[in-house]
Amino acid sequence: MRIHVGNADLVPQLIAYFERQADCVVHRVGATKIEVALLGSYRHDQHDTAIERLLADFWLDGSEPLRPHGVNGHG
Repeated sequence: MRIHVGNADLVPQLIAYFERQADCVVHRVGATKIEVALLGSYRHDQHDTAIERLLADFWLDGSEPLRPHGVNGHG
């Protein structure tokens, strides 16, 4: 899934999260875009929760509220 984040400051945090996950492969494909492959769908809800938490923390640090959205329409 390709994710357009909209804020380049958030990209390293998302990459770091996905790199720590055994069931994910992540690549940066642009200044504000990453490509994530989930190797299994059994933890999808856990990833959603973790990403929501990461985004909330990012916003609390004074960053503009952004929501990543899938370029392919799945997120």
